[in-house]
Order: sequence, then structure tokens, then C-alpha cells
Amino acid sequence: MKTDKIRRVAHGQVWFSNPEPILELCQLQCSAIRSAYQAIHKHDLKGNDVKKYVKNNYMQTLNQRYISDACSIASGVNQDNSIFGGKRAWKLMNNGVISKEEWTSRRNNSLYSRGDRTKNGNPNIRIEDGILKINIPTERGKWIEGKLHIPKKFNHYFECYDVRLKYVGDGNFKVMVTWEEEKPICLTNKDGAIGIDINPDGVALVEVNSHGNILHHHYEKSDRLTYGNNCQRLQDVREIANRVIRYSLNSGKQIVIEDLKFTQTKKYKKFNRMSHNFIYRKLSEAIERKAYLSGAKLVKVNPAFTSVLGILKFQDMYSLNRHTSAALVIARRGMGIQEKQTFSVKEKTDKKEKSDKDKLNLEGRGLSIDLTRKAWSWMQEGFLQTKIATLTGSELVPVMAQIPSTGETPVSESVGTTDHYGSCYTTTMKDVDIKSGIKCVTENQVRNDKCKSKITTRSKKGDLQNKECKIFQVL
Repeated sequence: MKTDKIRRVAHGQVWFSNPEPILELCQLQCSAIRSAYQAIHKHDLKGNDVKKYVKNNYMQTLNQRYISDACSIASGVNQDNSIFGGKRAWKLMNNGVISKEEWTSRRNNSLYSRGDRTKNGNPNIRIEDGILKINIPTERGKWIEGKLHIPKKFNHYFECYDVRLKYVGDGNFKVMVTWEEEKPICLTNKDGAIGIDINPDGVALVEVNSHGNILHHHYEKSDRLTYGNNCQRLQDVREIANRVIRYSLNSGKQIVIEDLKFTQTKKYKKFNRMSHNFIYRKLSEAIERKAYLSGAKLVKVNPAFTSVLGILKFQDMYSLNRHTSAALVIARRGMGIQEKQTFSVKEKTDKKEKSDKDKLNLEGRGLSIDLTRKAWSWMQEGFLQTKIATLTGSELVPVMAQIPSTGETPVSESVGTTDHYGSCYTTTMKDVDIKSGIKCVTENQVRNDKCKSKITTRSKKGDLQNKECKIFQVL
């Protein structure tokens, strides 16, 4: 039975007292990579033909595994015209900022070895008790040892691991170790959700039950995310992510965050402000990574109109701020709950600017927001529940048809109603397809831009008065 695997990465540093043999080995493998690239893109070779091409020139100085790793790296370069060593370093050399020797050292400063379970984890670069060993192929059985500095949580036995070295100077190399682990078991299986709204100064957290009703809310705030230096901000990002994951594991509910995409082509003011503030990306990545490793289920939802719906529906109802109300909408959306339209939509009256002509005013519980017609149409179609007209007839409810009930409309009698644009029209029960529940538009349907209906109300004195109620076209 196959189990899900996750890829782990550990970064560290290794120091060698005599780095010259390692640098020579780096130069040979980087040259083999460029040779394999030429074989693929210039000579149109594939598969084992590429390895045979590289072996003709490098088999005396590199072993077969180093050559195979060089070919695998070259096969991942899909561009026909590539500059090994970096385009930026090439421009700096052409402008006289760096010398040719420095540029050559930059393009020959890396070494890579792929892991193998049958070869003690890795055939050419091994990690044993804080020591990193590198095999020198020109001398049989010779290994060069260096002191490895890596976080303590990664100091355990690796069954199969890839190692990549990059020279930084003074005998020091950066080390990146990658390996596979089994995916943790999901520990958040209870009904409900925890909505997370990410902001520049922290995250808003809202817990809801299985029906989408709010149970708890608080705000994880840190001023250092805005005013601290880089190390302070990264530290607070980790702490906030740990607190969010800990709350999720204690409650046993899944985490719901916004699926923020930072690579979209259409730019706008809010997106530019968000994408240039690295906190959004760092927080979302930290929460997603820690949730994946700890076994907490994480769901991503469309971030459109979460703040708008939160302000109009829940901010005044539960005395929330705009961020926690948006987190409530995110949690409900992660559970598959679509919001109902409990706010009114009207034409904007104070049109001071030209752009206000195409805007509508959405008025909720004590708060209102202006939206364009296009945005309102998108929100109405994709994020609000559709209003389905209910019919009461003898064909739909045969048992209740014999019992008279207030509010029922007898068959073949007309009834007045309004569409979602606010226009008023009349139709009869004969114009309705009872079986499908879909209203058929016929010639008996009459539309009016304005409709007047008289309603009977009772005044304070108890007298009955007739008043006119005008329904105007909204859109």
C-alpha cells in the first residue's frame, strides 16, 4: 500500500580545513553539467546518449554517479539559451564590476549528489554524526571530512537524502539536505472550522461550529511585524503560526485560509500593497507548512468579497472588527456555506465623481459599502445564495392541498411579485411549470418599471389608513 510522502529540507553549513579538492570537484561537475546541456540542446541527444556523450570527456575524473547527477541537472534546464553562473553576474562582469576570475568561480562553485537507499543514503556525500564526508573519485576510497553545522532537530539518521553544496568562501560551504518522510495523519476531524484572515500586523482567528455559528474569536497581533527588523519579523511569524496550529489541534477543527495568488497578471492598488508586504506571503506559507507537518487539515478558499460580506453581515451583529468578520466569512466558506443576502442594494445617491455613476450602495446592519455593478454581479452569482421561489399548489403538495392555509394562491389566480432588478410584474399559476418548478415566461407576464400597491396599516390611534408603497427599479 502506497503512503503519501512529503519532501523535507534542512539548511546548514560545513567547513573544510583544505577546500581545494572540493573546489576542483565542483569545477569538474559544473563543467559536466554544461557539457550535458550542449548534448541535449545542441546535438539533440536524449536519455543514455547524453550520459555516453559526457562520459567520453569526464569519466577519468568523475565517477559514474557524479556524471549521472550532472545529466539530471542539465535535463531540468529547458531554455535554449542559458547562462551558467547567473545572468546578473554576467552583466556585472561585462560592466567591469567583477573580474572574469570571480565570475568563473561563481559558475563553478556547486556540487550535487543524489541519494540512494542501497548506498547508505548517498553514494558520494554522506552525513554521519555531525560530519559530512565527500568522496574523491580520482583516489579510490578517499573521503574528505568536514564539520557540519545543522539544526539539532535534523540530527537523525537519513535513509535516503540528496545533498547540494555551494561555496561561500574561507573554506565554508552552504549545505542543503533534502529527504522524504511519510505524511502525518490528519488530527483535525471534528465538524466546524477555524477561519484565518491575514493582515500586516497579525492574523484574525475565528472558530465556528458545524452550522457555521461563531464560537470564539481573537486577534493575534504583533507590532514587530510592521516595525521590526527582518529577524524579529521572521521570529514573530513563526510564533503566530505555531499558536494558530496549536489552537487548531486543541479544537480538532480544520484551518481555512485565503488562497492568495501573488503571480497574477492583473494588478490593482490593494494587490500591489499586499504583494509588496512580505508578511502576507510569509504568514500564509508558515501556517501552511506547519499545518502540513503537524497533521492539521488546511483548506484554501477564494478570497473574493470576504471583507465586504463580513462587514455587511457580521461586523455589527457580533461586535467584531473588519478582520475577524472577514475570518468568519472565510471559515463558513471553507465549510461550503454560501451567505444569504441580508442587505439592501440601492443606487448611489451622492455621485460626486464620474466613477460613482456605475456604483451601487450595499447597506447592511448599520454599515454600507459601494460596489460597481460588475463587482456586485460577480458577488451575486458566485458567493451568494440564489433566491428560489417557492410554489404552493395542489400538484406540489397533494396532502396540504385540501387544507386551506393563509398565504396560498389558488390555481389560475394572478399574483404580484418582483424580480431581482426591482421591477414589478404579474403572472398566473397557469404560467408556471409545476413539475420542474421553473416559471415559464408567457405573454400573460406584464412588466412595469414602477409598481404601486396599496397596503393597509394601523396608525398609533388604532385607525386604519391606506398608504402607497412605491417600489423603484434598483438596477
